[in-house]
Amino acid sequence: MEFFLPISYLNDFVFCPYSIYLHQVYDNNFTDTYSAKPQEQGKRVHSKVDRPHLKNSKRILSGAYVISNRLGVYGKIDQYYLKERKLVERKYNLKKIFRGYYYQIWAQYLALEEMGHPVDSLYFQSIKKNERVEVEKPNSEELNELRTHIKTIARFDFENEIKINPQKCTHCIYASLCDKTNKDHVYA
Repeated sequence: MEFFLPISYLNDFVFCPYSIYLHQVYDNNFTDTYSAKPQEQGKRVHSKVDRPHLKNSKRILSGAYVISNRLGVYGKIDQYYLKERKLVERKYNLKKIFRGYYYQIWAQYLALEEMGHPVDSLYFQSIKKNERVEVEKPNSEELNELRTHIKTIARFDFENEIKINPQKCTHCIYASLCDKTNKDHVYA
């Protein structure tokens, strides 16, 4: 049986591996059990692109699922501009491009290419500021880093390997549910 990871885990794991576990535990509950204001805002904004569709006279593919058999990942893309062959990953308030964000867009890019959709350029878009930042496609060293990251997640022991980062815990939507810390998140 093949095992595929959601592309969203690539960023979540960088933030806190245990958040992936907690997300799965609480996934079948009402999101207001654990969601914070920034996550709810992000969901509202993402709802516009999360439904798969072509818009602007079939020029932009939004919310479509992609899969990479080579990487063993699947997920949704935010926007792929067919004519320009441009992939855009949207974030509500993009202050800094974290490594996990790169892992996400690299995996989306590789999945699109593997599925026969060439990508010439990669962008992060700040929805709040309506600004785009172009980033380079991954080089061979970065591709190896991505593959290693995916293998690390797939083999991770969620019961024994959790390291607590109090600064991150205060910004985690699961902090109040987490048995690894007694911190509340800043949005409580």
